[in-house]
Amino acid sequence: MACVVRPCTPRDLPDIMRLIKEIAVIYKIPLNEIRTNVEELKEAGFGKRPRFECFVAEVPPQQKSKEGHTLVGYVLSVYTYNTWKGRNLYMDNLYIMPEFRGRRIGKVLHHTAMAAAWQKGCSQIRMHSSSEKPENIRFLELNGGEDLTVRDGWNLFRFQETQLHRMAAQSKF
Repeated sequence: MACVVRPCTPRDLPDIMRLIKEIAVIYKIPLNEIRTNVEELKEAGFGKRPRFECFVAEVPPQQKSKEGHTLVGYVLSVYTYNTWKGRNLYMDNLYIMPEFRGRRIGKVLHHTAMAAAWQKGCSQIRMHSSSEKPENIRFLELNGGEDLTVRDGWNLFRFQETQLHRMAAQSKF
């Protein structure tokens, strides 16, 4: 399948938002809980201080999706810092529309993000994956990823907005 992987541009953001909503549906997240919107993505990705990097996968118009889309996948990442390893890339989302999976598009997107990270001096890439998606875990393992939960017992924690607000209000900083 012909597919072009390229850096995301502001004109791609409505499609990125569409794909974000697809992911939410897959994980049964109510769409009204998504805070991100096209304007937020534009400011965060293309504003004065860009906070993420994104690559998109696009197919030719003659291979468009059933709904008529040509942008069929993306990888969105942020650069972080690890006190032991230095600069890292945190891959937040690697997503391919279901009808385009199994065509190596995810692998090309994944490798593109890895090449960009390597060129920018990163020592590792980190990513989370749902235990409810063993096919995603297998993809990451087949591409050299280590499951730190299994190997080292690391757990990923999140503090939701309410906890963040409560803790910030209690801060004496």
